[in-house]
Amino acid sequence: MKKVYTLLFIGLFALQAAEGQFTKAGGGLGFTTGFPFHQQTWESNQSTNFDLFAKGIYEISVPLHVSPSFTWFIPNITKSTMQAGEEKYVVSAIMFDLNGHYVFNSLDRFEFYGLAGLDILLAKRKFVSNIDNYELKEVEKDNAIGLNVGAGTYIKVTNQFDLFVEAKYLVSKYDQFMLNAGILLNLQWMSRNENPGL
Repeated sequence: MKKVYTLLFIGLFALQAAEGQFTKAGGGLGFTTGFPFHQQTWESNQSTNFDLFAKGIYEISVPLHVSPSFTWFIPNITKSTMQAGEEKYVVSAIMFDLNGHYVFNSLDRFEFYGLAGLDILLAKRKFVSNIDNYELKEVEKDNAIGLNVGAGTYIKVTNQFDLFVEAKYLVSKYDQFMLNAGILLNLQWMSRNENPGL
């Protein structure tokens, strides 16, 4: 766990040291192929196929952007009911990403980019049993560090907002494909309107 926090600290420090600025921030909904907790393929070990995320765009130069993001995987709940009671498994996870974007072309309303970067996934499986009015809880945790590779596009809707779609593959102990879509607020537009003299 110390390695995870060290990597996050280094990434955030690198952003502060770079000469650039945050230009966009937002979030959305994602689809993922999911992963089996501890790589065990029982149904009760399978993660969800949907997530919610927040991300920002830090513009270093015209073609180079850095994008930190946080993803919350909607928990996958598996229940089994019997005469004496009920058992429940809950697989949940959160993920931190730090990706680099290279913008291949910037048209009037579209920007296309490739991405690569680092991801840190923190996974958890909780088992809850209530049999004959006796409750038992067990929690297992795991984490994995991996790489992201993929591509995406920004679609300018107004001066204030962009839509975006992004596809990426996570290469790690918990390999998975992710397709994200959402909305980004243009922070430069906000600052110009708050300070019209700039």
